[in-house]
Amino acid sequence: MSLSGFASLQSVENLLVPAALDGLRSDWLLEVAPLIAPSPALDQQRVRLLFDSQGIGWPFRARVDEWPIDDESVDSILARHIWQPGMAASPMTEVMRVLKPGGLLVSVSANPWHRLAWRELGAAALRLPSWPHLQMVHVRHALKLTTPAVSQWRGLIPGVSPVLVLIARKAQKPARIEPVRFAKPRVAVGAMPASHCRAA
Repeated sequence: MSLSGFASLQSVENLLVPAALDGLRSDWLLEVAPLIAPSPALDQQRVRLLFDSQGIGWPFRARVDEWPIDDESVDSILARHIWQPGMAASPMTEVMRVLKPGGLLVSVSANPWHRLAWRELGAAALRLPSWPHLQMVHVRHALKLTTPAVSQWRGLIPGVSPVLVLIARKAQKPARIEPVRFAKPRVAVGAMPASHCRAA
């Protein structure tokens, strides 16, 4: 089965994705998306990692679950439509591996209960994650969800929003505390020198 680019969702993504990235403190972000997916209009500089059902197709060839990117090297990731029928594997493990501690993850998926998803995928749209399932995928990876409450309610009502946008952060690493090691006290051995002081 080929992957969908969800071109019909482009105008909605152009509204929702920039709002989700508002306040982004990093100079650039990594966008992970299907090879045929049009990219949303963003002000942020980005590097696109594009995949098809066979794996990563651009800017290098790789398996979808083995990226040649260093561990914890990316500040922000925009993951668009990575949960689709026809995917050989989920890239979510790699997303978590390359994302820095405290890094931002914005996930975008078509709503399986919206007519636009059905127009692109037919009944296979039911295999897309629903709003509760999308949240659980992120919680299982120990991500802290920071999606605004308005978006959460909109996602819970089937068929209202054609696009589900979830905002999460990877947990910070706890500070490393080294225990203070005191040297053992040493007791002087031998006779004490005689004192020449006299009491007045």
